Amino acid sequence: MVPGHGSGPITHRARGPLLLGLASGALFRKFVYPRVLARLGGLASWVTSAANTWVLGVHLCIALGVAAACHASNSVATLMWLHEHLSAPPFALTQELLRWFFLGATFLSGYYLAMFPSSDSEEEQASGTA
Repeated sequence: MVPGHGSGPITHRARGPLLLGLASGALFRKFVYPRVLARLGGLASWVTSAANTWVLGVHLCIALGVAAACHASNSVATLMWLHEHLSAPPFALTQELLRWFFLGATFLSGYYLAMFPSSDSEEEQASGTA
């Protein structure tokens, strides 16, 4: 295998969407998130709660699972499984469609990673409860 062409833990197909997701999530967290929390007022404590962080973790796991299932190395097996378990899919299931699901799931993985709070005090400051 040629180094830098799918031989590492993060393949070249995943780098772009992952980095774009990380950048988008970080920018949202820095500039938009504080404004959203300010508009929520008393409901901001729900958004900054530990339960919400757990839900974010579940979403990250789902996105990683979709990315792993739709990766080029697994796409044939995923297509076979989908055709066996879906009686009449509403649209054609193709490898190209799975590639787009892979790119979207990779983007969301980066976005969700960037949205994790770095500390409890950061969440308290953002919600204005400190």
